[in-house]
This record gives sequence, C-alpha cells and structure tokens, in this order.
Amino acid sequence: MYPLHGISSQCGPPAPTDSDGSDVKESYRSANVQPAEGWDAHVWESSGFHLIIADLDTRRQQLIEEIMAKSRDTVFNNMPIRLLMFDQDGKGIKLVERSELMECISSAVNSVTNLEDPYEHPFANYAILSHTWLPSGEVTYSEWKTHTALLDTQSPGYNKLAKFCEEAARRGLRLGWMDTVCINKESSSELDESIRSMFKWYRGAEVCIAFLAETTSRDDMENDKWFTRGWTLQELIAPRYIKFFSKNWEALSDSPTYISRLSDKLKNSPLMSQICNATGLVKEEVFDSTFFINVPIWRKMQWAANRKVTREEDTAYSLMGLFDVSMPTGYGEGADYAFYRLIREILSSKITFGSTSKLEIANWSFGHANRDSYDFYSGVSSSALIPSSPRAYTHSNRNVAFYSPSPLSLPITLSHMGLCVPVLLMPFSIVEKSTDNTPLPKGNYSATFGIGDDTYRVLDGALFSSEESCNNVSAFAVLNIVEKPTEVLLPENGLCFAIKLQPQTKLEGWEIPEDLVLKAGQFDGHRFTFDIVCHNNSSLRIPKDELNHHGMTFRTMYL
Repeated sequence: MYPLHGISSQCGPPAPTDSDGSDVKESYRSANVQPAEGWDAHVWESSGFHLIIADLDTRRQQLIEEIMAKSRDTVFNNMPIRLLMFDQDGKGIKLVERSELMECISSAVNSVTNLEDPYEHPFANYAILSHTWLPSGEVTYSEWKTHTALLDTQSPGYNKLAKFCEEAARRGLRLGWMDTVCINKESSSELDESIRSMFKWYRGAEVCIAFLAETTSRDDMENDKWFTRGWTLQELIAPRYIKFFSKNWEALSDSPTYISRLSDKLKNSPLMSQICNATGLVKEEVFDSTFFINVPIWRKMQWAANRKVTREEDTAYSLMGLFDVSMPTGYGEGADYAFYRLIREILSSKITFGSTSKLEIANWSFGHANRDSYDFYSGVSSSALIPSSPRAYTHSNRNVAFYSPSPLSLPITLSHMGLCVPVLLMPFSIVEKSTDNTPLPKGNYSATFGIGDDTYRVLDGALFSSEESCNNVSAFAVLNIVEKPTEVLLPENGLCFAIKLQPQTKLEGWEIPEDLVLKAGQFDGHRFTFDIVCHNNSSLRIPKDELNHHGMTFRTMYL
C-alpha cells in the first residue's frame, strides 16, 4: 500500500545543489511539470523534485485507470441496471443508470488527494430489498421518472422505499436496489435481463433487507406472506447477509438490550428456527452456501412446491437462479411450457451438481393413490418422468439415492421421444396377497412388496414357467443405477426407484429385446420403491455378463 499525492509548496525550498541541472532540466521539460509556487526554476530543476512529482502523478493516474477499469467491469456486469442513490443519511434519493454511476465513481476517485492502493470508493457496494408488493401504491419506475414532483411521499409505497434507503445508509452504503422502482417493466428486454440476473444481484448485494409487512414481532413472523411467495425463495437463499425487519421497520433479531450486526442467516441466529419453520428448510440449507451446491434437484423443487406467484410463468422463472441456468422469459407461454423449458435447461446444462444426479428430476410422486395422476402430468413434455410443476415434488422420497454420472454415462437428453435414460429392467408379476407360496428368485436377487390388495414379486423364478404366467408379466425400469465398464451397480442402500412399463406384446422370456415396444399411455403415473434382497452373499455390484442369469437386462430407453 502506498499513498499517491502531490507535494505541497508549503514544505519550503530545498538546500542548494552543485548540479548544473542540465540533465534534470531536459527531464523536467519532458515531464512538463511546472515549478511549485515560490520556487526558482533552476533550483527546482536541480532538486529533482519534479521527477518525483512526475512519477507520483504517473502512478496516481495508473491507479485511477485500474480502479475505473475494475469499477466498469463490476457496474456493467455484476450490478443491477439502475440503482437508488442517496446521501449518508439515506436522504436525497435519486435513480441512477449505470453510466451515471460511473460518472459518480470517477468524480469520487479523482477527488481523493491521498489515493491508496487498494482503494474502495463509496459506490462499490449496494443494499437490496426483499419484500412483497402492496395491493396498490408501490412507487414504480414510470412514476418516478415522469412524475417525481407529484409522488405521494406519505404513501405506504414511498415510506417503504425511504425506510429501505435509511437502513442501507446506516450500514455505510450509498446505493440500493428495489424491484418496484428500479426495473422499467415497459421494456421487455430490460425485464428479461432483470429476471435472469436476479439471483446474481441478490448474491452480490452487501446486505439484503427483508421487509415483512405483516409481522410485528418474532412470534408472528412465521405467518408472514413473505414466506409463501415464489420470488422470495431465491431472495432468502442467494444473499450472503440478510436482515429481517417488521412492519414497523424494527430489526427482528434485535432485542431491547442487544443490537445484532450479524446476518440473520447465521447458524446461531435468533431467527433461525422461525425461518426453518416457515419455509420447511433445514438450517444447513439456509446458512451454508457450500451445502446449497449439493442440494438434490428434487429437494430444490420441493422448496418451491407450495409457493405462490401472480403470473403463472414465474413459478419456473423464479427458479432459474437456484439451478444456475438462464432462459428467455415469455409471459403468455403458460406455466406448463415455462416449467418444461426450465427442466430442459437443467438437463442440458454443463453444470456439475456435486454428488447429485440429474436423474433426480424424476423423483416425484402423487403423494397418495387416489390423487388424480393427470394433475401432475405435463401436457407439453413427451416424457412421463417430467411433471408439470414443482408441486409434484411435495412427496419426493428422500431415501432414494442416486449415483453421480460415470464416464460411461450418456447425456440424459429430453426430446420429442421422451427422456433418454439408462435403466435396469426387472420383470415382475402381481399376485393376490392371499397367495401363500414363497417365491424363489431367478438368480441371487429379488424383491417382494405389497400395495393395497396386490403383492408385487420382482425377479421371481416362476415368472416364465408357463404360458399363463407369461401373460401376467410386466417389467420395472430401475432408474437409480449406474453403469461401470464391466458391471452395473444397484443403489448403495438397496432401495430401488422404478417406474412400471407396459409392453405392447407379452414378454417371452428373461432376455428383454432391444426393440421392446411399449403401450401408448403405458405409465400409470406412480413411482415404485422397493428394497432389493441379495441372496447367497451376493453384492450390489453385478458383472454385466451375469445380469441375464439374475433375470435383469441393462438398457438405454426413452421414457
């Protein structure tokens, strides 16, 4: 760190020198540094002070250029399109565009006498507001730009804006972002950019101020509408620092004897239990950003399952940031198609989901048998593995384990033919529960489980023992397996996650043909989970050349 500043003329003339100043004089002329007031030109040249000043000026200019280059990159790539700017008390509020903000930064940097490296100007960070919209009276961009003088400064909307700026200023900030006034919703391109950048903007904010308009104290904050809205989910997850305020703009984590400067998302925050109770999230999902990276796809969908939005497409648009994908918005396309496009982006993304598998996208269910299965089927997707809404993930099975993709795994692609996935096919039959005979497995693996009055026998050795028995055979496609060079791995905990297939023609034997044709409308909509039983001390790692011996077939299929 070094200060870069001018040499004051008040420091007095230097001692005489024996140098004739000829070389210095030429350097002085090339540097074009004028003698300080009260200095003799020859003595000034002889002293060498002009060289020091010229060097300091050069270094100062270089530092200014570096600061401005970094600021330009931050402002145009990481900060919102426009921001609220205010003074140190949160007053004098005005809207500034990115170009205007750069002018303010330039003015601030050039006005500093003792410029140091590193240097942080007062416009490097911003606060961001998370709130629910009022039924009416919010201050909008168009109102601010065209009727500033006529704004009702006593309205609830303006009061919210003003209080937000005051709270931001108390934390030493001069900039803030509030969606109601900072987005020009009349510009479709700006609205699209804002929606696609929202998660990044909340993540990049110095502080997120969450205003709970229906809350008076910690005791009733769990019932606030803020915890039920679609957009506020990412506004809780994305920020690194968040403070919750009541309807009276009192910090909910404060007490009469203690004012907390810490984030309300910290593990030991006095609000953590209320946040978890209101959202259904666990502590680690709230405060640990590294934990968030490895949250399964189905679990993130589950977070959003019961949240509400005003525009139906926002159910999908509000989840882009949580999955780190981006797609154009198109209000009017409908909720089903918007969600289908979101799923498609997640599946085609190059993002590595840590220890999770993209096949977890199929881990959804209807909750109970008498639910109308078609409520969750997408009328857009050709795959029965893809639902129409995050609501389908409400009853996802958290005990189902998926493998990370192996080097042999083909990309999981979604097309007009369905979702292309690797599966392990296991034939089964259904018998009445009253049947007494104990099944014998085809090989070293089997499963038996009941649903209602039916008993499912998987890999029963008697499945193809007669013409009559063949007529009752179907097959499960087990999804949570992984292919290795010489073997196929069953799930580590033995819990298979499968869907039931309905072949168009009956299966003739254990070796299921490559060209197996499935019935139209083949899926009854339910996911099945069953524990695979290993006999004769067999392993969950099955050599490929032994699969048929155990009654299994490995296939890549469109489902």
